[in-house]
Amino acid sequence: MLTKTTDYALRALIYLAHDPDDGYHQTHDLATVLNVPCNYLGKILQLLGRKRIVESVRGANGGFRLARLPEQIRLYDVLEALDALPRKPECPLMTGGRQLELCKLHRSFAFIASVYTKFLNTTTLQDMLQPNSLPATCPGPAHLPKEVHTYPCPEARDTTRLAAVSV
Repeated sequence: MLTKTTDYALRALIYLAHDPDDGYHQTHDLATVLNVPCNYLGKILQLLGRKRIVESVRGANGGFRLARLPEQIRLYDVLEALDALPRKPECPLMTGGRQLELCKLHRSFAFIASVYTKFLNTTTLQDMLQPNSLPATCPGPAHLPKEVHTYPCPEARDTTRLAAVSV
């Protein structure tokens, strides 16, 4: 469900949220620790900076850090900054360029999108933080080594929160 861009963004934000000193981290260092492409991560962090999710300082002692507290950063804000929010479904059954109503399939997609959007609106970066949830120690499904067949830190996966969200 999450794009690589969103995955990389969340990894970086979780890493930054774990910094007890709230210091600045250079893109190269973040990319190395998170095992993501440096230039790509830099572009992602710039997008997050435009939405004031992270802030940056140039120079040798500069880098990126969170611009807000983790409990103030909704997953919705992150996906919005990356233009990764679910789109409103459009039904191909249109008359004269006007959509009369969504077909059954598209109504189902609209329902799923509304539940997902509600989850994104009610879940913060703070909700994602857990002991041992540093992305470097918990690479997640997007970066499983080929010899590993299970998610390396199952205690960090809490699917009950999504199930508890209702529309």
